[in-house]
Amino acid sequence: MSIKVVLSEKPSFTTDKGLIRAQEILFAAHRILATKGYAGLSMRGVATYLQISLSTVQHYYKSKELLVEALSSYVLDSYQRSIADLIQSMTEKTHQERFIAIMDMLLLEIKRPETYGIYVEIWALANRMPFAARLVEHVQVREHKEIFKLIYGLEPCMPVSECKLRATLTIAQLHGLMLHFSRHSEAMPCCQHIETAARQSFIRLAMLP
Repeated sequence: MSIKVVLSEKPSFTTDKGLIRAQEILFAAHRILATKGYAGLSMRGVATYLQISLSTVQHYYKSKELLVEALSSYVLDSYQRSIADLIQSMTEKTHQERFIAIMDMLLLEIKRPETYGIYVEIWALANRMPFAARLVEHVQVREHKEIFKLIYGLEPCMPVSECKLRATLTIAQLHGLMLHFSRHSEAMPCCQHIETAARQSFIRLAMLP
């Protein structure tokens, strides 16, 4: 769910200025959620962070749940745009080279506190909050679709069903790594070794028959 989709549900017309304000609210919520968790995020806290009124925040996002849902979808959309831009810049590269470059980008991304801070929190919420469970399911469907597209065709003899299975395993590894990085400093030697091993695992999963 992008910013425009969220705001298109409003009865009033949304101006460019309004879209900028809506994005500012998302960025503030992003920072608070990543550092303080869901329990530390509030509509009033976002308003205080931006030095705007609570009613202004509620004008764009009616509830905390809708704000978090819009934020998570916005972050995922940003990932997909980054992947699309990278693929577009590598049109002369081989399929294998594009796959490795994108996996390297994802490995860098999942180590960022701004990334794992949100996703680890949403996964935890999914066990007890229906809106978070729906959001996690939506994210996983989109992730699987994108990773499948990266893997499909790397090994010509690999059937579609096997590509889908390997996409699932790749996503599971990425999620596990994200959780690991959220609990351990990136500078620790074990993290560096794990990242190297993960990169090799992604390549083997995608390319070995």
